[in-house]
Amino acid sequence: MTVVIVISILTMFEALMASRMIIDANATAKRLVTHRAFYLADGGIQWGRRRLSQSTSNTTLGPISVGGGTLTVQNQQTTIRNTYSLTSVNVYKITSTAVVGEATRQVEEIRYRGGGTDKDFFHWRETVADEF
Repeated sequence: MTVVIVISILTMFEALMASRMIIDANATAKRLVTHRAFYLADGGIQWGRRRLSQSTSNTTLGPISVGGGTLTVQNQQTTIRNTYSLTSVNVYKITSTAVVGEATRQVEEIRYRGGGTDKDFFHWRETVADEF
């Protein structure tokens, strides 16, 4: 009788550990896909910066297949005129969207140039849209 009880307890423990391993493996796989999407989107921002240094015109790259996902990058340029100081500020927005599996990452970088300063100010933002 004792042997049957011990075997039953060990079997339940084995089933519990197996389900825990499956749950951990699924979470790790989702995290891997999410990181891939982020790094792909960040690579798109790098491309957008390089493109911006070559030309300030509005451009779109993609969607292209890269690294097991798809990437779309948009460069947009607008000029804002300050009516009080009579200066202009050029606003450059780089938007990079990456989709890998069910994970979607969108990274935006906004740069401001002009307005009486030679500095380059920028704002960076990431949007997470997972379908898990």
